[in-house]
Amino acid sequence: MNLDTVNKRLKILSDLQEEINKIKALYEESLENDATYQEAEKAEEEVKKVKEEVKEKKAKVKETPTMKAMEDDLKGLRNDVKEHKEMLAQELADYYKESGSLEITDEDGNTKRIKFSAKLVQP
Repeated sequence: MNLDTVNKRLKILSDLQEEINKIKALYEESLENDATYQEAEKAEEEVKKVKEEVKEKKAKVKETPTMKAMEDDLKGLRNDVKEHKEMLAQELADYYKESGSLEITDEDGNTKRIKFSAKLVQP
């Protein structure tokens, strides 16, 4: 391979990039001059503004003391559920160890089967 081949390839790439730039400029100019496209752009901007206003209103409502208190209550209750599920899992494992049975009958008389799963967690 010689320097002439490299220079020819560089020229081809340069010419192609120039063509891309010309077509891109024409394309963008055509969009700017198209009334339908401009209307769509304007409508899109208005929609963005409305969406932002709605987002701000929602955030403002969520910041009220009542909503904050409910959100905190939900977080607390979800945490309680998580803890109780973990305790139940341990209790079911202990029940299986003691009884050797994979079935348990709940207060309503429904028989349920114990299903074990394992996962690794960091200590």
